[in-house]
Amino acid sequence: MKVYKEPLSPVDKGRAYEHALMTIRKEWAGQVRDLEPWGACEVDPEPLEINDLNGEILFYEFKVINGKKESGTVKASASRALGSPIVTVEFGKRSWDPDKAAKQAEKKVKEKYPKAEIKDVDVVCYCYPRIGIRVFFSEPDGTEQATIFDVSNGSEVEIFSDHEEEGSGVYSFYHEYAYPEAAKREYLWDLSDKELEIMKDRIPRAFDRGFSSKELKDLKASIAASIQPVHPLSPTPIPIPFYSWRVLRYAPRCTPHDCFELRGQKTSVYCAVATGQMILDFYRYYFSQDQIAYAMGTGPGGTTLNGQVTGYESLSKGCLDATLDTSANWVEAQAEINANRPLKSGIPGHARACAGWKRQNFHLIWQPLQRWLKIYDPWPWNPDPCKGGRVYWENWNAVTHTNFIYVRHRTQTCH
Repeated sequence: MKVYKEPLSPVDKGRAYEHALMTIRKEWAGQVRDLEPWGACEVDPEPLEINDLNGEILFYEFKVINGKKESGTVKASASRALGSPIVTVEFGKRSWDPDKAAKQAEKKVKEKYPKAEIKDVDVVCYCYPRIGIRVFFSEPDGTEQATIFDVSNGSEVEIFSDHEEEGSGVYSFYHEYAYPEAAKREYLWDLSDKELEIMKDRIPRAFDRGFSSKELKDLKASIAASIQPVHPLSPTPIPIPFYSWRVLRYAPRCTPHDCFELRGQKTSVYCAVATGQMILDFYRYYFSQDQIAYAMGTGPGGTTLNGQVTGYESLSKGCLDATLDTSANWVEAQAEINANRPLKSGIPGHARACAGWKRQNFHLIWQPLQRWLKIYDPWPWNPDPCKGGRVYWENWNAVTHTNFIYVRHRTQTCH
């Protein structure tokens, strides 16, 4: 599965690896939510290369390994034009195997086009974050074709783009997100790269492998000390946490457990429906995805924004007030989480739930503060909603949000 073309401002695989490793080391030492057990983890230096729809390499996806167990993955940018060296830090083992998915895709092409000659195969991000296997082939008359199969279950992807509905669509991540603001994004990437150089200079051991328990303890202290700001008139570090974060909780007192659960989408177009199920479950309104799809008016291409709003309100008999915001920004998401309310996060062609935020409080070199949202993504889809989806921290600067839907208790009497 090869790379066809270099993107604008390409990033070397080795440099992407260093950013992935620095991210998990720094966030572990900074006691970031969910990364507490990752101190002993290593990053596999050989990533899965994921191409953009335009044929240019888009992401390097590195496995995070703890002993023999896969703890998660890190998606690193293959181009400075993405604006951030790291796009997502994802939890749990990847639910699909790229080699098996590729063989399945080739088999399906041969079944549909028995006389076709397969020319090449690649892994492609066809509608972020959805991944497919693209098969290039030629027919006996010389016609060149390509088709994409979603890695969730090997279903063929319809090649069309419709951002009016969330649940389907095919588009180039580079053309949609990165290239229209390439100069600005390259500048932001370069600032993060300078921070990497500072870390390498201050704590070169942070990029080593195979630490003992004692070495890990010492390494954590060294990293934590190196990232603490120091008062200009005193050598004593200022006691400011490197990261602030918040996730949804059962209650605002004592030490309650986290209070949000992942649900996978049971069909290829049910992302908004599964997102609705997660949010409705949080508010104790329990419906099947088919019931939610009916209430939202979900069709073969997905679910409209207005349909989602209507569904939340009708299923709660008016006790929930759903509000569409098409000028989504990070501060608004932060405010919802601080009020202990989940929200729907919309990107082109796709819907996810958001149940947390984190922010880097200061930098080793001046740059805009790095910010993330904790995303409960219903893709990869699975007929069993309890087995699909993925949870990850997503860098706000790397992805453009098209909308939020806020779901809140209505102050007036319910219907």
